[in-house]
Amino acid sequence: MVVNCAGRTRSIIGAQSLINAGIPNKVMALRNGTMGWELAGFEIERGNDKRVLESSTDGTNKAIEASGRVAKRFGVLTIDRAMLETWVAERDTRTLYMFDVRNSEEYEVGHLLGSIWAPGGQLVQATDKYAATRNARIVLIDDNGVRAAMTASWLVQMGWKNAVVLEGGLTGGSLEAGPHSSEIAGLAGLNVDEVSVVELKKHLSDGGATVIDVGRSRDFRHGHIPGAWFAVRSRLEKGLNETPIKGRLVVTSGDGVVARLAAAEAAKLVSTPVSCLIGGTDAWSAAGLPLAEGEENMADAPDDMWLRPYDRSSGIAKAMNTYLSWEVGLVDQIDRDGTTDFQLFPE
Repeated sequence: MVVNCAGRTRSIIGAQSLINAGIPNKVMALRNGTMGWELAGFEIERGNDKRVLESSTDGTNKAIEASGRVAKRFGVLTIDRAMLETWVAERDTRTLYMFDVRNSEEYEVGHLLGSIWAPGGQLVQATDKYAATRNARIVLIDDNGVRAAMTASWLVQMGWKNAVVLEGGLTGGSLEAGPHSSEIAGLAGLNVDEVSVVELKKHLSDGGATVIDVGRSRDFRHGHIPGAWFAVRSRLEKGLNETPIKGRLVVTSGDGVVARLAAAEAAKLVSTPVSCLIGGTDAWSAAGLPLAEGEENMADAPDDMWLRPYDRSSGIAKAMNTYLSWEVGLVDQIDRDGTTDFQLFPE
């Protein structure tokens, strides 16, 4: 069995998870993953949407048994519903994360109130993206304990001593449906003029609007409203100065949230009327309207985010090699840093 990811991290985690679970097959991680495959001159398949969303009853039972052995080896603890309610009551004085580690489709059908979707592999690979507070309490939730226990086993090894599994998972609690919605600081009470996709289309046809996109530069390159200008919100004034504004200024972003914040800021910087696009560029695309690609109309440098090697428009091979070298060097970096708290569990 060969496990791979784009580079190294998740393939190693996935392969070692199978080994820890006692899979009898020979298990290996593909060195350097998809990037290594492409650098070696082999063809990459793109657009593959094959996924495993269900397992057989026999497979599930074997997984429950295996995850139980893993949980025992790594000292994974469980808490009951009463303890969870105590931790929830204390969350104003002690940070608490409730992570649902199932697939997004399962999460949206029904999840515990207050829980956030965080797929197990990603939670382990990019813990800092989900859990910003060191030594916080982390409660992992799923339907049968398998994914929660496996995720917890890695967090425990990484030094998260307060990472536990909720006993009983989804049973016995109130469930809510739909995707997770975060509270965005600054949005409440914000008074911003809005335009719909239909209204913007008419404004653009009449030449009475200029669109400025404050979303991620990577998303802008992959698809933006034709004629839109790109700007970085943190340098909005600079971007506006570089944009030839004609008529109403309409601010957009992926889902429109950042655009709403930026529109309020832009209204203080320009004399022309300012609006935000309801639903952002996603709404424009969902309406079946065309998107343009490429880095055109750049009112600011596209340095707002770190680009993965395969997200770049040039120098991809060099970026891949640089990234892979950085990953290999992480072991030495950790030794030099001295602040990590990885726990070792010898066989």
